[in-house]
Amino acid sequence: MVEEVLSSDLRVELLLHDAAATDPRVLALVDRARAAQVRLMPASRHVIEACSAVETPQGILAVVEQPHASVDQWLDARDLLLVVADRVQDPGNLGTIIRIADAAGASGVVVTGGSADPFNPKTLRATMGSIFHLPVVEREAAMIQARLRAAGVKVLVADQAGTIDYAEADYRPPLAIVLGNEGQGANPAWRASADAMVRIPLYGRAESLNVAVAAGLLLYEARRAIGGNAHRSPEKVREGSG
Repeated sequence: MVEEVLSSDLRVELLLHDAAATDPRVLALVDRARAAQVRLMPASRHVIEACSAVETPQGILAVVEQPHASVDQWLDARDLLLVVADRVQDPGNLGTIIRIADAAGASGVVVTGGSADPFNPKTLRATMGSIFHLPVVEREAAMIQARLRAAGVKVLVADQAGTIDYAEADYRPPLAIVLGNEGQGANPAWRASADAMVRIPLYGRAESLNVAVAAGLLLYEARRAIGGNAHRSPEKVREGSG
């Protein structure tokens, strides 16, 4: 996470590090931060442990300016591929959705009211640093619905009761893909306003898919249908690992 944030455009306000650390990666990050004129603060191991949200901290913590984004920066884009996380309550699921959206070259993620906090420590860790590179905003569902409608953005809602197989859906941009609550699915208002309700077939006995898994299937199907890599330069496209 610290490596990713130091590679981003966000301002790192403070780097707290274990004064007795010998891990080469930690020492390299301290050197990078020093070169970038980030404020450094060495501390004892027990101070690092008290400040960290994990049981076994790696010896380095960062205080980072919270990123800010505006929906307006997306809606005029003809190649818009937007993800709406509607009342996704599990921080791990939300963080993974953000990570997948980043990997698939999405324009950004909108998190609606009733969802987990995108800046919750568990959410942040699940993004694996993607939240430092992909715009994420929190907005009420009614507001974003109105903005998408006014901008002429097509809305696809993932729903197991949908009438269209996800492999046959129209993913031409500008497009917003809505992923709903783990137990209840998308808000009925999204279903009422959707251009299409898409389902992912279940061939075994499982009742449903995890929402982050559904996000991966839909976003990569959208990327395949759109073609190319609309939101990143070709040199940044690389092979990913699971």
